Amino acid sequence: MTRLNWIIAAICVALGIGGYLLIGKPGMADQPMAERQVGLMKKIREHPEQLTPAETLSRLEATVKERPDDPQPHFFIGEILRAQGRTSDAARAYQSALRRDKEFVPALVALGNTLVELNNGAVSPEATRLFAKAYELDETQVRAGMWAAMGAAQAGDQEKAEQAMRYIYSRLPEDDPRRDRFRAMIDAIGQEGDAAPPAPALETPTPQQE
Repeated sequence: MTRLNWIIAAICVALGIGGYLLIGKPGMADQPMAERQVGLMKKIREHPEQLTPAETLSRLEATVKERPDDPQPHFFIGEILRAQGRTSDAARAYQSALRRDKEFVPALVALGNTLVELNNGAVSPEATRLFAKAYELDETQVRAGMWAAMGAAQAGDQEKAEQAMRYIYSRLPEDDPRRDRFRAMIDAIGQEGDAAPPAPALETPTPQQE
């Protein structure tokens, strides 16, 4: 988790965290909160790579309290929980991020991936909706678009899946190595063709998870 800690520490500093009182956390030394805060902020500034998961979570949870409308700390809390194997808890953190910004692409993709993991690899209608929304907002999220198409195929809508795959394929640069993989998937779903269709409506309307 060293790399993840570096990223989250940078986010914490960029968000201007400082001066908050933290509640006690498992894995952290039992000492006065103000003293612990000073020491932790010094560690973030000087040695962020040495932060423990408990320390990082504490800093992010402090940011949640200070910036209740910001999706970023919720997202990074989800990243830590998922890295710890706490998949269901991570999903709830990603959902919290999306309640603050329903178009926060990193959380859309992360929640979709987490739901697939929780569903033993199956792409549920909700995961399909999340992946489709992420790709709609940011077409560099090619993997999300692919998962959305797979979700449509698993739901039995081969026509929608093929349309989605063709659209994604048509948007890839000619020298993109992923074109070969997408072409193979298109061939597996339906008959071949190179014409670029209009952007597909992939989303499957489902209630937003709370």
